[in-house]
Amino acid sequence: MNKFFKIFSGYFLLILVAFIFETVFNSLKVNAFHNLIENILFAIALIIPLYFFKKKIISRAYFVFSYLVFSFCIIFETVYFYLFKTYFSSSAIFVILESNTNEAKEFSSFYINKPAIAFLLIIALIVLFVLKKQKISSFVSSTVTTKKKIKLLSVFILILTFLKLTTLIVFNVPYLILKSSFEYHIESKKLGDYKKNKNGNFTNVFQSKKDEEEVHVVILGESTTRSHLGIYNYYRETTPGLNRLKDRLLVFNDVISPHAYSVGSLTKMLTLGNYESPEKVSEGSIIQLANSADYTTYWLSNQRPIGPYESMITKISLSAKTSKFLTTTIAGNSKVLDETIIPEFNKALNNNVKRKVIFIHLMGTHHHYENRYPLAFAKFENQPKTKFKSTESFKKINHYDNAVLYNDFIISKIIKKVDSLETKGTVLFLSDHGEEMFNDLNMAGHNEDIYSKQMFDIPFLLWQSEKYKQQKNLFFDKERNYMVDDLFHSLADLLCIKANEVDTTRSIFSKYFKERKRIIKDTINYDTFFKK
Repeated sequence: MNKFFKIFSGYFLLILVAFIFETVFNSLKVNAFHNLIENILFAIALIIPLYFFKKKIISRAYFVFSYLVFSFCIIFETVYFYLFKTYFSSSAIFVILESNTNEAKEFSSFYINKPAIAFLLIIALIVLFVLKKQKISSFVSSTVTTKKKIKLLSVFILILTFLKLTTLIVFNVPYLILKSSFEYHIESKKLGDYKKNKNGNFTNVFQSKKDEEEVHVVILGESTTRSHLGIYNYYRETTPGLNRLKDRLLVFNDVISPHAYSVGSLTKMLTLGNYESPEKVSEGSIIQLANSADYTTYWLSNQRPIGPYESMITKISLSAKTSKFLTTTIAGNSKVLDETIIPEFNKALNNNVKRKVIFIHLMGTHHHYENRYPLAFAKFENQPKTKFKSTESFKKINHYDNAVLYNDFIISKIIKKVDSLETKGTVLFLSDHGEEMFNDLNMAGHNEDIYSKQMFDIPFLLWQSEKYKQQKNLFFDKERNYMVDDLFHSLADLLCIKANEVDTTRSIFSKYFKERKRIIKDTINYDTFFKK
């Protein structure tokens, strides 16, 4: 037992330092004790296998490996809790799996601060000290009786059973990573046919007028919250371009996203999948439906594809007849300006085909916000309005509002270009999700584990050409409660496409629209949770 406690002390030192760090920088909550118990039991479970190795050199190798894994888990969960005041969940793992190394660096530099760095250094020193101190001779002897091994195995099974039955397993980092990775693999596999099956498997697809020119543009923003747009009565003039077009826009005031991260929201926006039927993400996308109705489809993206067979969003987009990703070669924190997409957009417009649907995926107002606009748009420098008064909050809000201003310039430019064609057409702008910007929480960003109303509130506005309005009379209720996991049906309605799979009662533009519960994060009723 002395050898066991000697080995356990190395694990416990990490646990203790992490617990103290959480206590100092966050108000002590019940979950902190739950996590403490889980970490202690997890450490014991990791030590038990040492008794089953006959060779001490193997025991040593296992100890080094398991101790490093445990150290990583402690660092990850503690820093995450420090930054966001909550323990991470499956949605956070999905975001990690959809990210590349450059995005991880951007995320780290956006959030990591001095206390977090200090904690990392302390843990690193502890790990080096423990690994150096533990000698091969310190490890469990190979003369462990069969009876003792049975007891140890029973303890190991009891620990796992206890963690599972008490739900403390949800605090375990390896469990979450394995569980979420498996779920991600299953979800990603469902989308495997999108590239090959361009038209989907829709039934009775019908679109009446196919003999005239049409141009429809769907602009998908990134991390743009509705409340920071001047056209939604934000106190700053962040949308002068859209304000000049306001008389020709349908501006919807109560549209939300089902998730606060891109992969969760966009997979539902673009496919038949929604809150009620999430499994339908594999049963067809709006891009495929447009193809089957003889539209020529384009996907123009200013976001990295992360490998054409890896990203779930990329898999859906590859069903477009033309797909272009403009930032695949950009590395590090280089500026990725959305105006680089305009030449490709003009090429698509000039392509000699009559009927087009162009999806544009912007970098929008994604952090780092200062990298999302050129110097000419650095308009907001004064102290912004916020109850969280700090140099950090002022700086990030100003950068964010400048990014919104530049985003307005891009959107307005696209609308004006389509308008100049004098053809039948529409331009729809919405964002994948919103962004907390020191409004309800003392933070900037989005995270489903520490959610706020701002993270789900998105802009949703539509421009229509005169020729389009002459032929299609859309129903407009600016206060209509709508969640964009039903965007598939709204876009089908906008494109005048009928099919057995299209449900007009789910279209925000239809007079037959039926309100439904708006469930965000798969479990929370938005309208009762945020509006009570």
